[in-house]
Amino acid sequence: MSQHELEQVIAAADLAITREDFDDLMRFYTEDATLVVRPGLNVKGASQIRSAFDAIAKYFNHSLEVTQGDMQVFASDDTALVVARTLLNAKLESGAPWSEERLATYVFRRDAAGAWRCAVDNSYGTDLLNPAPVLHLVCGKIGSGKSTLAQQLARRAKTVLISEDAWLAKLYPGAILTLADYVRCTGLLRSVLDQHIQDLLRAGLSVVLDFPANTPASRQWAKAIFEACGAAHQLHYLEVSDELCKARLHARNQSGTHPYEVSDTEYDLITSYFVPPADEEGFVLLLH
Repeated sequence: MSQHELEQVIAAADLAITREDFDDLMRFYTEDATLVVRPGLNVKGASQIRSAFDAIAKYFNHSLEVTQGDMQVFASDDTALVVARTLLNAKLESGAPWSEERLATYVFRRDAAGAWRCAVDNSYGTDLLNPAPVLHLVCGKIGSGKSTLAQQLARRAKTVLISEDAWLAKLYPGAILTLADYVRCTGLLRSVLDQHIQDLLRAGLSVVLDFPANTPASRQWAKAIFEACGAAHQLHYLEVSDELCKARLHARNQSGTHPYEVSDTEYDLITSYFVPPADEEGFVLLLH
């Protein structure tokens, strides 16, 4: 077997994926092949693999393009291990471009007719040994405990905390006196951070976003981030009564440890904009 021969086989399979010619694609797999659809989800057998590619195509809005970069082939008689840089490009349903490079591992077997067929298709390679990055979102009224929960989540390995209050206090000292000031300043901050958060997730780091995901618009901003880089997410909803939230706020104001004080009047005004997450928004919801 020459390396060039198997490169041609993989290139033809990639073209079938890009063209969504999944009937032709199945000839590249053994009958008992295993496909790693995503970390934690494997399918086995031609029928399940065929269905998985239909779902993958739909997920990527029928725009997925697959190519290979550098490749090495390790062959022994009728078995070969391929290690390759797999390059993925697509456009998500929102229209945002998406791309990813994976260090893939593939196992091929030669059949009785001498053709090479894929027995294990693992585009994630050894990344399966690492926890998948997650974007953690927090939702709850002022004083519900979002920042406390965010700090707890950030203690996990390979996890970064980004706190809205901390960034606003450093970037706009003394400038946020009204709700309109806050809306203007956080809008500027979010426009800068969204690409940075995507870069962290693509680098394999989980991110705890201590920004109030308290309205459909703010949640859609966060949703666009994890969808753009194909990351997992969790929306943590802290369901706490107004009485307890205000009691916590009073204690926080008296402690002087928080960069911003919030009066009962301001609490009522801000809370009037609060909208709990709804099922139709499509988030993975964790209730606290």
